[in-house]
Amino acid sequence: MSTERTAILVGTDGSTPSDRAIGWAAGEAARLGKELHILHVLETPTKTAPGNTGGDRASLVDAWNPVLRAGRDTALLRHPRLKVETMLVHDRTVAGGLRHYAGEAAEVVVGHRGRGGFASLLLGSTGLHLAGRFPGPVTIVRGHSDTPLGEVVVGLDLAGDPAPALDHAFAAAAVRGSRLRVLHAWRPAAHAVDVDAQLAAGGRYERLAAALAPWRGRHTDLKVVEDVVVGHPVQMLAQASAEADLLVVGSRGRSFPLGSVGHGVIHHAHCPVAVVRPRGD
Repeated sequence: MSTERTAILVGTDGSTPSDRAIGWAAGEAARLGKELHILHVLETPTKTAPGNTGGDRASLVDAWNPVLRAGRDTALLRHPRLKVETMLVHDRTVAGGLRHYAGEAAEVVVGHRGRGGFASLLLGSTGLHLAGRFPGPVTIVRGHSDTPLGEVVVGLDLAGDPAPALDHAFAAAAVRGSRLRVLHAWRPAAHAVDVDAQLAAGGRYERLAAALAPWRGRHTDLKVVEDVVVGHPVQMLAQASAEADLLVVGSRGRSFPLGSVGHGVIHHAHCPVAVVRPRGD
């Protein structure tokens, strides 16, 4: 396999959310000039169960090939010039099959719900661990509208390394011709009064501006809005996502891929959520 990341990889399990993920991934591939790879993993037990024959596997292949073809047709209907490849993979686990192909993908895309395969992989405990292992962003497609809203939102934690999430967010906004909203949400101490909160917020605006300065310098044509809000980060990001085409959040890496904020927005956002892992992790 080539190690060059030339494709957007989307997982399908035949569910309606995964069909929506295929449509979104096709648009992403077209925007970025990438191929689209549509993948389904047939879980194969380590040992053949009594009465299980090769015919059972063949019947599964026959059952899933039409699903993959339908996914390909969906992608090409929206983007006729897109290069689309479908893959039906046998592996002991969905996680194993996905990991095998994710290494050569520029981005991995899944629906937010499904029939136990990709969606449960990413939203369950195993998926929260795997999200930090992918070399590129993992996008969970949420929301129901295909109408562009003209905004990308990135949630920024001033205590961590902002570079991976900002790189992805600025690039996503630029390729869409959208405004970028950089949102930092924080909760003051319970004993803080309004004046103290305002003073603290002022300091956070300065820190946010300093963190964004290198990216602003490289993207002078991009409209960037800096937003510091008081409230729970999950609630604030979920609210912002209602008016966004994409929400970008960072992950913590391999050992702890998502904190409570990342976990929360994946479940409550109103638009697709891109989870970006730290560099070199």
